[in-house]
Amino acid sequence: MNSVVYLGPSHAISTAQSVLEPRWPVIVPEATYDSVGASLFDAVAVLDASMRVRFDRAILERAPVLRVISTATTGADHIDARVLADRKIPLFTLASEKELLQNLTAAAEHSWLLLMTCARRLRGAVQHVLEGKWKREEFPGIMLRGKTLGLVGCGRIGSWMGRYARAFQMEVVGYDPFVAPWPEEIIRLDLGELLARADFISIHVPLNDQTRGLIAEPEFEKMKPGAVLINTSRGSVTDEEALLASLQNGRLAAAGLDVLEGEPIVATHRLVEYARKHENLIITPHIGGFCPDAVNLVVAHAARRISDVLAQSPS
Repeated sequence: MNSVVYLGPSHAISTAQSVLEPRWPVIVPEATYDSVGASLFDAVAVLDASMRVRFDRAILERAPVLRVISTATTGADHIDARVLADRKIPLFTLASEKELLQNLTAAAEHSWLLLMTCARRLRGAVQHVLEGKWKREEFPGIMLRGKTLGLVGCGRIGSWMGRYARAFQMEVVGYDPFVAPWPEEIIRLDLGELLARADFISIHVPLNDQTRGLIAEPEFEKMKPGAVLINTSRGSVTDEEALLASLQNGRLAAAGLDVLEGEPIVATHRLVEYARKHENLIITPHIGGFCPDAVNLVVAHAARRISDVLAQSPS
């Protein structure tokens, strides 16, 4: 019987089932390349809310009756869209679902958490106390009031970050050639001006041909010495070697990352290796949007898109 393969948090399985079953049974393989590949032979659809498995040409060739892939994520760079296009299989993401996403603030909240964690050197300070120490002089923080937040990307998440910054009485500047109309509360700058002016730089852009490597060595060199970088978009938006060098040479005071190039295989990633020994880099495992309330909403939406496609095709 034709099935829908679900990848994502276990708490949202019932959400997918409530939309798709009993007509299209939902199966939940282990989130590994081999296990997912083995489950695809009878799959007419994939609902991906995890981004843990790469859907390359080889694995997609194991899905002869596949009709649609729908992700509960805004990005889908782990899926070979060209292979799907050649087979005329639609790929749905949340990227254009502005009405649905507008009030989902989890990713922006996590971005702000990373910013504050870096500003107050929280990672090192907590470890310091766990080691039985108590010397606050070792952890001077950055007061946010009066500082400048630079937003690279002023869409939904960037706009929320701007609101949080203004609540802390920060100046907010932004760069985004695609946002229209421009948010009145954000001072518009070109990228070079923003990098030179901002005390904190927070990246909120999708990964595409225009943004891959957007923040590379020349951009890091333009940053104000002692700046803090936050990236919760995609690892490949930055040149990670240049990011590492900027941490090592002191151009960046700290960085907070929720994304890495090559995730989830990160055990030997150079930034992870650096973070093991240096408290000025904090890395979280792409958890920005991972809150059950938000996940259930986007999984239900992704499931409905699958249902709509399959309902138009023969069973």
